[in-house]
Amino acid sequence: ERNERNERHGHGTAVLPNKDVYEGNYLYGKRDGYGVYRFRNKLAKNARYLGEYSQGKKQGFGKFIYPDGSKYEGFWVNDLKDGTGKYYYTNGDIYEGDWSKGLRHGKGTYYFHKDKTKYVGAWRKGKWEGFGEFHYANFKYCGRFRDNKMYGFGKYVFDVACELHGKYVPDNREETGEEVIQMIDIEQEVDLVVAAEVGQSAEGQPLPLVDKDGAIFEEPLLRMPASPPPIGPTHFVAGLVTGLHVNTPEEEEEARLVEELNALRKKVEAQIQARKEAEQKRAEAEAARWAREEAERVTQEIMAEGGELPEDVGSAEGQPEETVSAEGEQYEEPAPEEETGGEAEQNEET
Repeated sequence: ERNERNERHGHGTAVLPNKDVYEGNYLYGKRDGYGVYRFRNKLAKNARYLGEYSQGKKQGFGKFIYPDGSKYEGFWVNDLKDGTGKYYYTNGDIYEGDWSKGLRHGKGTYYFHKDKTKYVGAWRKGKWEGFGEFHYANFKYCGRFRDNKMYGFGKYVFDVACELHGKYVPDNREETGEEVIQMIDIEQEVDLVVAAEVGQSAEGQPLPLVDKDGAIFEEPLLRMPASPPPIGPTHFVAGLVTGLHVNTPEEEEEARLVEELNALRKKVEAQIQARKEAEQKRAEAEAARWAREEAERVTQEIMAEGGELPEDVGSAEGQPEETVSAEGEQYEEPAPEEETGGEAEQNEET
């Protein structure tokens, strides 16, 4: 189906130059709504996406089946896995939980098919980071994780109604020192999430935080700390044995610090999202302003030449204008460009 501008608009099927096939809905020339995209090249043969599109990109709920047979069912944003979703791996493993920009990020559970274990807890940029639990057959480990490893204070909880407390430390204890290992890493991470630097006036008073357009932020801007470096091999240092559901003071302090860090990270992410939305609104307002100015310019040129003003030229709503010559003659609008290529997809999960 096509609209009055001969753009793809409605339901249809497109065979692209690389032999990929898309069947689904279009809106003003771009894939929009539900559709099915099938890959035909050798490297991605049998891969396909079935789900929602918006402005030519995967957006909303959809299922992607990869060439190796693995599949993802969940939400997408801007062609990337984002939101909640479930990934089925070819070895039988399953991840179910949060995603952000194509990576496991947030809260999620990873099931290991081979040894029937699972990790339940926090993720950051595709790795275990934060508080979590690793479940074995008859016991589990509860504590903090980092770089896909147990790290820091934690405890083993056994079916025989007891807990073994302790901490995971790097193997190179001689280089780092016992006191440094205990808490310094999480304390440093919390301290790194700090307010942006505030300038000072000539009188030495702090100046308010403003963006590039001069708007004053009500809250101080925060910056996200860099991901911690890899920690290498670790080992467990055993401590107290207690009854069930008993935390040591060290574990409670570590839990408090991690909770504070996670809250700061969420605040940073919210501020980043708010700034992106504000920038998008400014861009849309600028585009509308440019369209109005262009319409006014064309109107003035036509009137200066003594031509008649078409009804839809100079619309204050920024509607599309017909192309006219200096003498007021209307040109025919060229046909819109067809799709020229397929989707670039990641062929395997990293």
